[in-house]
Amino acid sequence: MKPVKTSGYFKSLYKRTNVIKETLLDLFFGIGSGPRLLLEVFIRRNFGERYFSFSTAIFLLVILAIVPAFSQYGFAIFSKVRMSYYQFNLFSFLFKNLTWYLFLGGFFYCCLERRKEVKSLPSVFDMKRYSKSTGIIHAEFRKLKFGGQLVETRTIETLIEPAFFFVIGFVLWVLDQNVGNLLMICSVIYSLSYKAAYHQGDNFIMDQIDEMICGEELSAVFVDNKKPEEARGFSFYGHRPVNYQTRRRVAETFFEKEIVEVL
Repeated sequence: MKPVKTSGYFKSLYKRTNVIKETLLDLFFGIGSGPRLLLEVFIRRNFGERYFSFSTAIFLLVILAIVPAFSQYGFAIFSKVRMSYYQFNLFSFLFKNLTWYLFLGGFFYCCLERRKEVKSLPSVFDMKRYSKSTGIIHAEFRKLKFGGQLVETRTIETLIEPAFFFVIGFVLWVLDQNVGNLLMICSVIYSLSYKAAYHQGDNFIMDQIDEMICGEELSAVFVDNKKPEEARGFSFYGHRPVNYQTRRRVAETFFEKEIVEVL
């Protein structure tokens, strides 16, 4: 017999979530696309064609090209205060934002390179490529070791990659460069968005394992009154028929019999 009906019991009774944590992780996972794109194009290659969007990259580029001037003089545009009050100082503007536009120039160049790679990769329609691939992690990150062991992919994506940009951003921030703020903010969102992705993956695997245990132990716990310590911690919550044979008959409804076709 095949335990296919136990998932409903498992999901309705054992699904416990931390609402605040789940909401925050979902938030960062949702808003992480843009910040991750801004950074990943510099350190990764061979993205999936549904993961890397050149049009989104150009949209971000245009928006970020406007941000420095708008943040400094935008108030005057939407107010009655004369623009002359905010006299444009080219030297001051370039001193704080030259690295910002150099970053955008590098971002645009890397986006062009990533687009070339996507076009040259095997077609996803021939099942040669995962269309949502997050790309290949830079080889230098793969060489890093901690305690004599190579660092895991999870640590690279949630800590090392974002920390790399955060340090660069912090140095630029100390040098009074506005792009430093951008890099630090994006690096934090980058880290949290990957943490959210791994959190979802962990929960998915644990759900599958728990459902398997539920299916394997449910009958013995329900019919034979097996204790949690004897059933890998699994418990059944609810009234059970007093008669043993009745419990067995009820337990049979938890499963579906596999039909074997005779040729």
